[in-house]
Amino acid sequence: MCKGRDDDDFALLEAWRRGDRVAGAVLFERHYECVARFFHNKVSEEAQEDLLHDTFEGCLKAVARFRGQARFRNFLFAIARNVLAEHLRRRQRRQARTGPEVDLEETPAADFGLSPVGAAIQHEEQRLLLEALRHIPLIHQITLELHYWEELTTEDIAEVLGIPVGTVRARLRDGRAHLQEQIRKIASSPEMLESTLDNLDEWARRVRDHLGANPVNGGRRCRTGGVK
Repeated sequence: MCKGRDDDDFALLEAWRRGDRVAGAVLFERHYECVARFFHNKVSEEAQEDLLHDTFEGCLKAVARFRGQARFRNFLFAIARNVLAEHLRRRQRRQARTGPEVDLEETPAADFGLSPVGAAIQHEEQRLLLEALRHIPLIHQITLELHYWEELTTEDIAEVLGIPVGTVRARLRDGRAHLQEQIRKIASSPEMLESTLDNLDEWARRVRDHLGANPVNGGRRCRTGGVK
């Protein structure tokens, strides 16, 4: 999980905005892992580094508007969500200019033609969970991952998504139902199904730990120094 104090993080961000590139590098190192994890199971590997860069650049542009009004991680994930939405809109415009517009939040990540889950996952239950997440509506995937992987409270998730706390609780409930349904469809055996569903919280934690140990693009850092 990303570490840092809100006041210290915003101070680093403000120093970075004034031109202190060392402050920017420190901030990026603190929060790289959770932002990389946010994008990991939603976009192609080729896009992840650019979206990481766009997220931190977006923080620089938005700092004056958000400072003092949000926890830093909530602020960061809200920027990441906006960056993801804009990326998917651009992708949609390129690929379906003549077709009907889709609801980005209700469309599963897999429907955008993204790459399948990488082969580095060792346990079949982890692979099953990641694949099932890609096949539920994107807004439920985001909500569940913020809950399971980033351990955000319902209040924090509400701040990230800009929705009431009660709506977050409903999305968590509905998201779990969608996830269990997809796991049942994808599981290769009754034993795998039982193992995954009976220990869902534990497998979610293991996936989070795995993604933290295997950051985007084998650990390459995005262009923090190149952000103006």
